[in-house]
Amino acid sequence: MKLADRVAGSRLLAAAAILAAALAMAGCGGGEAVRADQERWLSPVFSLTGAQLTDRADATGLPLPGGRETFLNFLYPVAVASRFGALFVADAGHRRLFRYERSSGLMHAVPGVGVAMGTILRVAPDGSLYALEPASGEIARLVVGGQVLPPMQTSGTGRRYLDFAVGSFAGHLLAIDPLRRVVDQIDPSGWIAAPVLNIELGGPMAVDGDSVLTADAHCRCVNEWRYGQLVRRLAAGQIRLPKALAAERGEIYVLDGFDRSISRVSAAGLETIQAREISLVAPEQITVAGGMLYVADAGSHKVAVFRIRRHASP
Repeated sequence: MKLADRVAGSRLLAAAAILAAALAMAGCGGGEAVRADQERWLSPVFSLTGAQLTDRADATGLPLPGGRETFLNFLYPVAVASRFGALFVADAGHRRLFRYERSSGLMHAVPGVGVAMGTILRVAPDGSLYALEPASGEIARLVVGGQVLPPMQTSGTGRRYLDFAVGSFAGHLLAIDPLRRVVDQIDPSGWIAAPVLNIELGGPMAVDGDSVLTADAHCRCVNEWRYGQLVRRLAAGQIRLPKALAAERGEIYVLDGFDRSISRVSAAGLETIQAREISLVAPEQITVAGGMLYVADAGSHKVAVFRIRRHASP
């Protein structure tokens, strides 16, 4: 080999090494580096883009084979809830609420429930499913047997809720009214609503044990309340546009509507995962149950389920 050829070859190898190092630092294509799976606190379990839709169900709303069946793709899932092994998916594209059973792979449309952008789903300890209707700000209850009860007729006038959560005590609901800037406590019958917290600005909320958690775009943080008192503020100034909150067993999770990232919140700050890192496009809502994080991702027309790697106990 000629000396010139050897020199050219050495330069080519050096350039390739520099390019590889640059790509590794930049994340292969620009932007933030994609972290290795073992470094993430979320690991994918499965995704659902649709299912075999059946028009047959039993008295409890369980989808059954033997009816007319056709595969239905989700169009714009905006909320998801998990209950007794079933997934409830609110799809604003179809304007329907679907119940999916992973054991059978069948899905059934829940009758009597309308869905729109901003619909929120929550599950109570007794298995009741609640749905917030965004246009009216009313909360409807879907009981275990599949029956849809009328919207809650809370006492007083002018109540219009933005978000809500199910308390761990006696099945009470806690709901944020942004116009009145209060959190109401609603009894299970839905007839009595009384303010229990005064807030600065309405936003997403969650409940974890004795803690009531609220977030807003003013403090760009998560507020933790106990027995009506603000006990601490977490990640102050770090959450650009809080869109959804979830909490379980002392851990708090937030969906940031600015860049659709999902973060775990603690006194130390945020552990953030960008949507693209876990194959999400435009998450609308998150919920946590049994150590799993459920995401309604309207942008990719799917529901994604992740296992949470919890912090090690001190």
